[in-house]
Amino acid sequence: MTTIVAFLLVLGFLIFIHEMGHYLAARHVGVQVQAFSIGFPPKLIGKQIGETEYRLSWIPVGGYVQLYGQNMHDEDPDNPRNYAAKSILQRIYILVAGPAMNLLVALLFMPLVYWMGVDSPGYLFSSPVIHQIRPATLAAELGVQPGDEILSINGQEASDWRTVSELTSALPPDSPLTLELYRNGAFLPVTGVYQTGEMGWVPRIPPVVGTLLENSAAQESGIVPGDRIMRINDQLIQDWNEISPMVQALQQHRDSAGGDAALQPLRVEVERDGEQFRVGVTPSFDPESGRYLLGMTLEMKVLSFSFGEAVQRGVGRLLYLVGATFSFLGQLISGQGSLDDVGGPLRIGKVIGEAAESGWTELFFLTAIISLQLGIFNLLPIPALDGGHILLLLVEKFKGSPLSAVLRERTQMVGFSVLLALMLFVTYNDLLQLFFKLPQ
Repeated sequence: MTTIVAFLLVLGFLIFIHEMGHYLAARHVGVQVQAFSIGFPPKLIGKQIGETEYRLSWIPVGGYVQLYGQNMHDEDPDNPRNYAAKSILQRIYILVAGPAMNLLVALLFMPLVYWMGVDSPGYLFSSPVIHQIRPATLAAELGVQPGDEILSINGQEASDWRTVSELTSALPPDSPLTLELYRNGAFLPVTGVYQTGEMGWVPRIPPVVGTLLENSAAQESGIVPGDRIMRINDQLIQDWNEISPMVQALQQHRDSAGGDAALQPLRVEVERDGEQFRVGVTPSFDPESGRYLLGMTLEMKVLSFSFGEAVQRGVGRLLYLVGATFSFLGQLISGQGSLDDVGGPLRIGKVIGEAAESGWTELFFLTAIISLQLGIFNLLPIPALDGGHILLLLVEKFKGSPLSAVLRERTQMVGFSVLLALMLFVTYNDLLQLFFKLPQ
């Protein structure tokens, strides 16, 4: 029920925004709007207000604004309220307004996500203790060692890894660099010259449990979110990334030993509310990855940004997604991509439902992404889409005279056929991926 309601609300909102763009632009240039529909026919309910009938239709995967004169049978270039009487630029303005509204929604929602707060690894809020040093990096050249704690960078306090990242990313190339470190109970100043790129240190990630998979080995053992993993079979755990390799090594050794040893659970020492105790955990084997799993993830915390930084990060994220979208389209055209990666209504509904259950931030993030994709998709030069209509108008502008009714009609028929075939394919693909297991 949550999935269905969330799907209808999100998609209905985005369709409304899209069609409202066409509606407002048409009204702005004086074109009569005969109908405004959320959903495709058949009509469910409708109400006439002035010259426009506002409709709610049965098929909730789209919508439309019916303009006087946009169909070939009611074109009247002599009527100033007719779509055909408007200039090519005015008609393009009406067509672009719908996708532009979707892009505007994405531009508003994505910064809102960062302002509300996004889930980020919990270690970003922990003391900046170094776990490893990559060879041939600036940190290695400066003599920084694993276990060092970064206290300040160029005199500015570094209270956590988030601050360290902000301070180092703001350093200009070839600038003086002074680190104050804490090592083995002593304060140690380190100086050098910052170049470019990463410093070369790997943060120590506290082995604190975030979430547990349902019916996982960790959950059945009694481990709960917030527990800190201290030891596994009496071997000290200092970093989250030490857990999985140790589990693999211990379990593989036990399996090779065979007998009762292979059946004994691992002894996991955890710390909870200042108290330490042991639990027995029997890892489950995942045949797909070929690994033994405990079924737990690292700790995540909500990271919020100031309004200015939220706008900067939100816009940057959208630009990245725009580039990724056109890269994927290029791969499809060149034959390197797969339509299996294109989600239809069923898969979109599923991810919307999952986002709604996760919280408002996830739902707003997904809404921004879908709105961005709708805006881009509708601007593609495919007949029957806004971009296809725009392409025909540009051809008409270049030609210097209107295109024939026969050509426009056939072009629209081809476009609708392509869109219908694509919709049927992605829906079929959704059914296979969501409800059936495809053979490997």
